Formats: sequence, structure tokens, C-alpha cells
Amino acid sequence: MDTNAARDRETTNCPSDKRAEKVAIFAVKALVTGACFWYLSRQIDVSQLHSAFFVLDFRWATLAILLVVLQIPLVAVRWRSILEALAACGARMTRVAITAVTAIAFFFGQLLPGVAGDGLRAWLVVRLGCDWRNALTSVVIDRAVGVGLLVAFGFVVLLLPSGLTALGGYRDVVLVAYGGLLLVAVLAVGLAPVFAPLLARWRYSRWLAALAADTHRVLLGAKSPLILTMGCLIHVLTILVVWLLGRAQGLALPVTDAAVLFTVMVGVNIVPISISGWGLRELAVVSLLADHGIAPANALLFSVEFGLTQAVASLSGALTWLLYPISPVRSAMRGHPLTVESTEIAGARE
Repeated sequence: MDTNAARDRETTNCPSDKRAEKVAIFAVKALVTGACFWYLSRQIDVSQLHSAFFVLDFRWATLAILLVVLQIPLVAVRWRSILEALAACGARMTRVAITAVTAIAFFFGQLLPGVAGDGLRAWLVVRLGCDWRNALTSVVIDRAVGVGLLVAFGFVVLLLPSGLTALGGYRDVVLVAYGGLLLVAVLAVGLAPVFAPLLARWRYSRWLAALAADTHRVLLGAKSPLILTMGCLIHVLTILVVWLLGRAQGLALPVTDAAVLFTVMVGVNIVPISISGWGLRELAVVSLLADHGIAPANALLFSVEFGLTQAVASLSGALTWLLYPISPVRSAMRGHPLTVESTEIAGARE
């Protein structure tokens, strides 16, 4: 009886422990973000920042926002192609529906940690009829494609003739790191049929074996050209967004410099030690541009402008969330997704 009571107490405490862990993680990220901005505030003349803001050309910034909005349907095409390659694209998962889900997840991804945004994306596609396993697998593969192509772009960009590619003397180190990551990724995808059966022998690695097999099938299947093309086009548009924001601020950035800044800013966003990359991204951009004659205030404004562009563009997802008829979304978010799904199935049977 004592054992059962202890087990009940442990089970009861688990949710509170998880909440405490999430709060602690968020607090650490907030601390990192705040520390980065505090450090930058000591390096920047506020009057220069004020002056730089009032010379912004918002026409270029508006065009940059429109390009970010344009990326949403491209991400949707890539993700839907992955679902089709997994044979998990049901009748309700139309192009419009997947685009709406992508827009909604993009909006919440600006408010919540990136993992939460991806989790919401998986949950919403389950509401459209996909099973949980394929929903999560498709999101993981989609995210991996984006990160993998970012590394590939970064590797190529650092080989281009640009003053920014020196990266403060760390160019060769970054090239080796990127090259190593690309080699590991290619080998992992290509050799998945070899090591997946080995991983499937152990209980705790079966999910990894299934993921490896699915990734191999998706990235080397008939949908692979479309998936990779959409991924490359999305990154090219982001480079163009960086270039447009430079023009908005009066910075005559060559395309190669914009590509280097894209690699740095988007790459920093992936590092999960600050809130959506804020603070850490600004610190990296200010440090990178300081060696090339750009005032810290201008560099800081440039980086903040990039983040605000993403945030403003994501408002299209908020509008979609309010208007698109995925009626169970709001009410279902209050409960556990499995509970909601079970309720729907039970209702259908009745």
C-alpha cells in the first residue's frame, strides 16, 4: 500500500515538475535574451539609434514583409509533399488547408518556442485526419530539410567573395563544421536502410529506426526534387528579404553580403538558448558588421528590423486562425490532443 501511495504521489507531482521545468527553461532563455540586449545597450549610442530609425524607407520594409508572407505557401507545398511521400495526405489535407495550418503555426511560433510551433503544426494536421506518427514525422523531416539546406547554403556562401565571409577569423572553422555536418547528413540518409534494421532491434531506438527509414524514403523518393526545390527557394527569398531590409536602412549590401547575414541570422535563430533568437541574433549581427564600418546602432536596428519583419508577416497566420474554418482549434487547444481526438472518434461512431 505504501508503494502504491508513493507511486500516486509521484504521478501527481509529475505535471507540476514538468511545468516547473518549462518555466525554468523559459526563464533561462529570457535571461540570455535580456543579457544580450543589456550588453548591446552599453555599446550603442541611443541618439544614433533614434536617428537611424527615422531614416528608414518603409517601402522596402513592406516589400520584405510581403516576401516573408509569400514563404508561407512555399513551406506548405514542401510540407504537403512530405506528407504525400509518407502516404499520409488525406482528403481534407488540401493545399489550402495545409497552407492555413502552416500560417497559424508560423504565427504561434513567433509567440512560443519553435518546438511548440512545430507541435501545434502536427496537432492541427491531426485534426485534418492525419495520424500522430506521420504528423510528427512529417514535421521533423520538414524541419530537418530546412536546417540541412541552411547548412548547405552557409557552406556555399562562405566560399563566395565577400568581406563578411571572414567571420572574424573563424571562417575556416565554420567551413569545416558545416562540411562535416553535411557529410554526416548525407551518409545518414543514404545509409538509413543499413542501420535502421539494427536500431529496430532495441525497444528505445525503434522510433529512430522508423524515422530514419521514413526520411530515406522521402528524401530519395519521387517527391524529393519538389521538396528540395521549395526549400532552396524559401532560403533564396530570405536572402532577398535581408537585402531589402538593407536597402530600407540605406545600406548598400551586395547580394553576397546579404547571403552571409542570412546565414548568421537564421542560423542563430536555430540555437535554442534565447527567446526565438532575440538578443543572440542582434549580438551576432552587431559583432559581424562592426568590423566593416557599420555603426553598432545601425547594425542593431537592422537585426531588430529582421525580427519585426517576421513578426508582422506572421500576423497573416493570426488572421487565418480567426477566419479559417478549422472550428475545433480554439476549444481543442485547452485539452489534451489525444483526448480530443478520441472524443471525435467516439462521436463519429455514435
